[in-house]
Amino acid sequence: MKSKITSFALVDLLVTAAVAVVLLSLGIPAVSRVHELSKRSVCALNLAGIGAAAKIYATSNKDQWMVPPFKQGAIDNLGIDYLAGNRVNEPPVEPGEVGNLRLYQTTSETPNSNTGSTAMSVTRAYWMLVRSGDVSVKQFICPSNLDDVPDHTEQIDLYYDFTGYRNISYGYQVPFGPRDTQPREGADVHKILAADKGPFYLASSGSYFDYAGEDGGPIQLDDPPKNWRRFNSLNHGGAFGEGQNVLYSDGQVSFVRIPAVGVDNDNIYTLMLNDWTTIYGRIHGDTPHESAAFNPYPGQNAFGPGGGRYSSTDSLIYP
Repeated sequence: MKSKITSFALVDLLVTAAVAVVLLSLGIPAVSRVHELSKRSVCALNLAGIGAAAKIYATSNKDQWMVPPFKQGAIDNLGIDYLAGNRVNEPPVEPGEVGNLRLYQTTSETPNSNTGSTAMSVTRAYWMLVRSGDVSVKQFICPSNLDDVPDHTEQIDLYYDFTGYRNISYGYQVPFGPRDTQPREGADVHKILAADKGPFYLASSGSYFDYAGEDGGPIQLDDPPKNWRRFNSLNHGGAFGEGQNVLYSDGQVSFVRIPAVGVDNDNIYTLMLNDWTTIYGRIHGDTPHESAAFNPYPGQNAFGPGGGRYSSTDSLIYP
C-alpha cells in the first residue's frame, strides 16, 4: 500500500511565519523590559553602595558627608559658584562642567589669608571616595545610561575630580553652603542626598514657567507620572525619563517616578524660588543655571533676608 504524503502548502508556511513574527514581536519588548529593570536594580545597588561609603566617611568626619574644601567666608558674600569653569586642556564650554581644574586641589581659608576656592564642581565630593579607595569609578556609572562610561584615569591620587560629565551618572546634594544645608548624618531622614543625575546640566536656561501640565498650567503633584517625564533624570529613558533612583539620608534607595520627592515635595533637581509660596509652588523651582549667581546653595534667601534664609531640608541634586 502506498503511503500518503502530506504536502506543506505555501499558505501554511506563510501562516507559520506570521505567527512566529507575532510571537517574536511580543517577546522582544518583554525581554527588553526585563533587561532594563535589571539595569535599574544595578543602578540602585550602585547608589546604595555610594551611600554606604559616604556613611563610613562620616563616622571619621564629625558625621559630615564628603565636602571638598571651599571658601566658607564666601557663602554670604561672593557665593560659591558650582557652575563655573572649564575642563582642563579643553576650550571654553558650558558652565558647570565636571572636571573643572581637576588637577588642582580646592582650598579653604588659611590663617591670615583671604584665599580659598569659590568655584568648583560638585562631583569633587564623590571623587573624595574614589581617592580613598572606598568606591571604584565603575560604581559611578548607571548601566541604563549607554552614553556614560567609567573614568579612564589611572593615577587617581593625582586628580581631584572626574574627567568629564559622561564619567559619572549620579548627582549629589550641593555641599557648598552652611553646615546645616550640607549632606550629613543629622539630616532629615526624608531628605535626598544623592540620585541619578538630573536633566538640567546640559541646559543653559529654563524656569518654572516651563513646567506645563496637560491643561497648559503649572504641572501639579497629582498629575500622572507621564507628564513629568521630561523633568526626570536622563539615565532611565533619555529625554523622557521614567524616573530616578534616589538615596535618602538614612541610606535607603528607592525608584521614584517624579522628581518632586524631597522634603515638602520640593523638586530635587531645582533651586527653591525666592517666591516659592506663589501658585507655582516649590516643586517647580529654578534651574541651577538660572539662579546660581543669587542662590549658590540650596535654600539661600528662599525665605527672605536675615536668619531665616537657610533651609536645612531643601535638596538640590547636581549635576
